[in-house]
Amino acid sequence: MAAVLMSVVLMSGAPAPAASSATYQIWHWNIAGHAYHLGSTTNGIIQAMGRSIGGRNPDFVSVNEICHNQYGALIDYLQQIGWPQNASNFARYEPMRPADGTSYCDGTGIGQALFSRFPLGATERYTLPYDGSALQRKLLCAPIADKTSVKFCTTHVTFDRAYQAAQLTYVRKVLDRYHAQGNTAIIAGDFNVQPDDPLLDTWYDSSVDTANNAHNSGSYHELDDLDATCPGWGEQTTEGSLPLGSCGQPRKVDLVFAAADRLVSYSADSQPIGHVCGANRDKACSDHRILNAFATVTVAG
Repeated sequence: MAAVLMSVVLMSGAPAPAASSATYQIWHWNIAGHAYHLGSTTNGIIQAMGRSIGGRNPDFVSVNEICHNQYGALIDYLQQIGWPQNASNFARYEPMRPADGTSYCDGTGIGQALFSRFPLGATERYTLPYDGSALQRKLLCAPIADKTSVKFCTTHVTFDRAYQAAQLTYVRKVLDRYHAQGNTAIIAGDFNVQPDDPLLDTWYDSSVDTANNAHNSGSYHELDDLDATCPGWGEQTTEGSLPLGSCGQPRKVDLVFAAADRLVSYSADSQPIGHVCGANRDKACSDHRILNAFATVTVAG
């Protein structure tokens, strides 16, 4: 028996590291950096983001529609409050429209950003199929530096229906590849489609089968799909007078996904839009809510 065991070890190499579990808090917000703020860094939006992040102390942060100068201002704010473990290696940015000398985003360009309380590893950048608009949609990912099997990603999918399927498929295939490589990936972003949209049927795990979200064949959970407010669908992430979502709610387009077989437990909540921006600090800071989520996941190594 000893000889047989030895031959197995020699044939298979060193045993794979045992998996462990880790709990991460994820914070996501589409701040409408130009549409609501015209690229301003002094009208309250930086303080709104920074105070929420500082108060909740998430592990990962995703921000969509952030102007490049707002990205720099948020870095400064988070450094000043001591949020990152490494003040020089915790933020990544990917432009969707570069600086062009116009008034758009105060001339600095717009994109998406991710931030991590932990030091980050090498940035992984992907360009989604082009939708013909002024914005080139992207997928931005980075691993934790000392635990590279954990990857955090952010994306902002087009609202153009003709191109959504191609972009969503592209993003999911990147996540599928990460998963096949043994990684644990978490993605947050404005997907511009709602949980019950057929385009997400290949995302949501087949166990998600409710009156509000059925016909699923995928292998991921959206971290709000257990919410009793609307089982399988979750809570709205936008606000408005018309109930255009499910269970009598406005739309839900901001989503956080992780692979079903990596999840031990998960939850999420959206927060009402704060009216603390503008010259008098009494205007809505976005047309999207902040989404705050928790995931306990299995991690290789």
